[in-house]
Amino acid sequence: MIRINVTVEVKSEVRAQVVELLREMSELSRQEKGCIGYEILENNRLDNVLMIIETWENETLLAVHKGSDHFVRIIPRVRELATEMCSQKFTDMAAVNEAIVGRRSVRNYAPDKVCVETIERLLRAAMYAPSVKDRRPWEFFVIEDREHLDTLAETLPEGMALRTAPAAILVCCNTRRAGLDGGNWPQELGACVQNLMLQAYGEKLGTTWVGIYPQMHRVHQVKTLFHLSSEFVPFAVVAIGKPADEQAPVPERYDPSKIHFITR
Repeated sequence: MIRINVTVEVKSEVRAQVVELLREMSELSRQEKGCIGYEILENNRLDNVLMIIETWENETLLAVHKGSDHFVRIIPRVRELATEMCSQKFTDMAAVNEAIVGRRSVRNYAPDKVCVETIERLLRAAMYAPSVKDRRPWEFFVIEDREHLDTLAETLPEGMALRTAPAAILVCCNTRRAGLDGGNWPQELGACVQNLMLQAYGEKLGTTWVGIYPQMHRVHQVKTLFHLSSEFVPFAVVAIGKPADEQAPVPERYDPSKIHFITR
């Protein structure tokens, strides 16, 4: 599998034109053989930045894509309109099974910053978690400030990893979206956090899941620290960063004795 992340910087006067071209490119590319995904993202912090995330089965099909009529017609025009356009290619993205088996909690992180584009990819994966009636009751607060990270580490008993993590994501439930019958939101947010961590593994980043809910005193402490309004319930904070140490292999966890088949 091949992942290509393209960052496109544009001036405001040509932004709409570039967005239209990229949307056409996305629609046509998705119809090609070997295209697993072709998404156009708009940066919610930087109006002048757009992003293409494309995933292909292999190099051969990617080469066919680059020779297609729409690629030859659209991409050079986008380059002309953009003030800057750069791409990163990943040919060793972790497969799903590898990420599930290989992921483990990282307690010590290198100081390298996690770029905005990477954080947005993690959150995009998180938002594809299953949700009852498609309510998607999650909200995310990205924490990069060292003072807040250190305060969280002191507040949460299992939060020591936050002392070295360059970033963290606070995952909250928006109770207004969860609804009066939204008792399943902890399961939904749990799946959301798992998606985020698996995507981080694929990006060669480490994570640590630090629980908050249902310990209500911790919920109150975190709400107070970040001045969260009443509808937000802190569920967990995920430390994110490049592991400072080499991670030992995860021991085999498959245990047939835990499996029970119910038959007539």
